Amino acid sequence: MRDPNVREKLGESSANGHNAIERDGAQTNGRLVSRRKLLASMGMAGAAAMMFGAIGSNAKGTVDEAVYKALGKDKPKDKDRLLELANYDLVGGVAVSELRATSTPQTDFIYYVTDPGKEGHFVYDPNDSTSTDNTGLVLVSTSGARFKRIVETEYYNVKWFGAAGNGTTDDTAAIQLAIDSVAAIGGGTVFFPKGTYVVSPSLQNRIDLRSNVSLQGEGIHTIVKVKDNAGDYWTVFGHTFGSPKVENVRISHLRIDQNPLSNTSCNIDFGRKDHPYWHQFVFCLFHYENIEIRNVQFEPTCGTNAIFFNGDDGERVAITDCLFHFVQTKGTPEYDNSTIYVNGKDHLVDGCIFFADTSQRARAAIESHTGPSVISGCVVDGYYTFINLQPSILSGDRTDMTVTGNTISNCNQGIQLWNRQEDPNPVKNITISNNTISISNKVHMRRYATGICTAGSFESVGDFENITITGNTIEFEEELTTRSLSEMFYYGIGLIKDTNMTNINISNNIIKNAPLSAIHIGKYQKTTSVLSNVVISGNIIINAGHYPTVNEFYRAGILLRKNVDGALICNNYIADRYPETKCIYSIRLSDADGYMKNVKVRDNHIVSNGGLWLFTAPSVQLDSADRYLKFVSEFPPQSGTFEDGDIVLLTGTAVVDGKTPIGYKAVSKGTAGTLTGVTATAPAGRSYVTVSDASMLAPGQWIVFQSGNQVRRIIRVAGNELKINQALDTALNASPVSFAAPTFKPFGALGSAGAAPATNGATLAQLEAEVNLLKQALTNYGVFQP
Repeated sequence: MRDPNVREKLGESSANGHNAIERDGAQTNGRLVSRRKLLASMGMAGAAAMMFGAIGSNAKGTVDEAVYKALGKDKPKDKDRLLELANYDLVGGVAVSELRATSTPQTDFIYYVTDPGKEGHFVYDPNDSTSTDNTGLVLVSTSGARFKRIVETEYYNVKWFGAAGNGTTDDTAAIQLAIDSVAAIGGGTVFFPKGTYVVSPSLQNRIDLRSNVSLQGEGIHTIVKVKDNAGDYWTVFGHTFGSPKVENVRISHLRIDQNPLSNTSCNIDFGRKDHPYWHQFVFCLFHYENIEIRNVQFEPTCGTNAIFFNGDDGERVAITDCLFHFVQTKGTPEYDNSTIYVNGKDHLVDGCIFFADTSQRARAAIESHTGPSVISGCVVDGYYTFINLQPSILSGDRTDMTVTGNTISNCNQGIQLWNRQEDPNPVKNITISNNTISISNKVHMRRYATGICTAGSFESVGDFENITITGNTIEFEEELTTRSLSEMFYYGIGLIKDTNMTNINISNNIIKNAPLSAIHIGKYQKTTSVLSNVVISGNIIINAGHYPTVNEFYRAGILLRKNVDGALICNNYIADRYPETKCIYSIRLSDADGYMKNVKVRDNHIVSNGGLWLFTAPSVQLDSADRYLKFVSEFPPQSGTFEDGDIVLLTGTAVVDGKTPIGYKAVSKGTAGTLTGVTATAPAGRSYVTVSDASMLAPGQWIVFQSGNQVRRIIRVAGNELKINQALDTALNASPVSFAAPTFKPFGALGSAGAAPATNGATLAQLEAEVNLLKQALTNYGVFQP
């Protein structure tokens, strides 16, 4: 039955009908309407939407369930909800303040709250005398009556709880109230309508995330903005050390504005001792499980990390389709920062965009620790580093990380692999594939620049195992002017650590303009660690080693500097396309840098205009024909360089039976041919020589400078400048230059000298003649000296 005094109990309506019911374009002025009039004004579709939910009805622990339980009823099935509405005698339109002032609530009324942003239907729960007024889901009147919002979906509007979203009001408390209230009923999604929600994090305060409570906005039109001059703060959302574990949270379709240019009272400084909570995270969790951040724009972000998930028990994180724009805030000029930092098991970063102006000193886009992890499909522009990969104490005997299909522009170091000082867990099972890395080494001007590399302290102890680096494109800016840099760390792909490395596959990469080595494996000095089971194949290396460093052994297409037991280097294309060759070595495998055991080099194609020396230790296996076998059409040869032990075979057709040798063996190295009219000038102690004419000179040739009779080998020819294998003992002043001739010994002979007659009954003179013929034959066969 209707209460005839209900108008007096609820208060009179405003003259302009401000509290009118509005739904699907229909409205009914006045505070109270009959159920029939309400349904008629809403239309069937509007009533069904109210009862069945416009977004879905899979929420657990929704308020309407609690209401039905309090009324001693079972929550009706979907098909019965509209009928349930019809059982109420009256539906009213009221303000929140009026409902809180109600002294005689009615159990058979549905109260429609009309406050902007808080609209919705409430019913009185006569059996509840303890629930707290949280503005959004429960309203408590002055008489102690509890009114419960009817919620048919798992979405809870943050404005129900007092958030304004107007760009000026501080909404921190309202957002926290919304999250806590939804957590209290078992979870759901706090929904942020379009608007700008100002928040005020501090060293002590933040918005705590709760398990099973997700946050969702309306894309770029929903902005959560840090207030002007917020000062130092720990995080916008999240928790601190020792907080309860947060599980099953999805954060999506928001824009986060950390407002760095308007925060002049903060100070990010890792040297600070006054307080630990000044990092300016956006999301921070130490204990977490099943966290998803999707379609969130961090525009701009500025802290040491935008996302900081770091916990021994952390697992299952997915960060997808997000955008990050880093802008430096007030602090030390190069404060350490990485936009995403995840330390935990089973995490994914996919389809994200990271960008920063290179002046902003954005350090790393991503840090992935522990593993397993997949980093894929990201675009990064202007950061020093795309990603740091590192095991942790929890990784055990494998890391299991994949980095694939990312595009990295204007970086300084593309992808870095870190082992640890604290424990020996290996960097194991790593695949880095199909990434495009463009390095702006002349923009960042740091002391090192790398495409894919190891990193961290030389004292780190973890080994590297099962590392695949394939299908990547790495390009540097050409850098022809010397500057202060760490020459050891200026390469395309490099694994340089004093630890064991095994099962390394570097294949099918394109590396262009690596200032020093294109591929560099092994530490810069001999160590006890071993590099084993290595394949370097199918790579295209263009213009490596063009930087004019003093330490020229780094100027190589491929450089191994370690104890090696088992390596194959094959089918690589190595080219220096400069008119005057700049690189020194195509491949350098020197026993001065460590022993080379079971190492084979074959089928590499080397192209240059006077350089790219293939420098290998004697133990390195080359194709037999490449290492030992030479062919000449006449003897002595008129050209070519020969090493000790080379076999020289004659290819001409002229044969004198019993006299023409099968071939010759080089017994001293040298270069055949005649070199005339060439002079050289250089001071003593230098390994560079200027010659008057280099047209007949090439890398690998042996030459002799008349001044001091100095024999040297040519390593590189660049215009009229020669790089030689050893510094000069004596100065040269237009000293004549000639080839240092090799020496050979013949072996074998073709055909026969004919039959020798029997000597029975021969005279002494005849026997003497026969002995002379035998001596001549032995001389012809090389047994006797001529």
